[in-house]
Amino acid sequence: MQFKIRAANKEDCKEISRMIMELAVYEKMPDQVKISHEELERDGFCQNPFFECLVAEVPEHHKSREGFTVVGYALYFYTYSTWRGRSQYLEDLYVMPEFRGNGIGKSLLSKVAECVCLGGQPERLCAAAVVCVELEHTHS
Repeated sequence: MQFKIRAANKEDCKEISRMIMELAVYEKMPDQVKISHEELERDGFCQNPFFECLVAEVPEHHKSREGFTVVGYALYFYTYSTWRGRSQYLEDLYVMPEFRGNGIGKSLLSKVAECVCLGGQPERLCAAAVVCVELEHTHS
């Protein structure tokens, strides 16, 4: 299946918000989601963004049953540990169920690793990557 991984933009926030809710429903916690797409726009696409996000997009001819072409996302942010210094935290890695098994999640995680490694902290992402892989296996 064809897909591309790219940096999210402000116009993707409604789709990201939709997938955040899909993930929350899967986790049986939809009432816990308090954020809107407007807040994602404000917090992720300002002068000093609070997070970074990548999206997975398929061509129009591979769109979902509901008509979506943005089918996955990885949202991460930078933090600081008084013991370890700079670190990155992968908050969410999500791929719509009908698109799983096509390498999209792996590609999102690889692209996050690439982005973080450019920041000079590859060993800190590895710990996050192990956690993500373990979570994916427990939720499959």
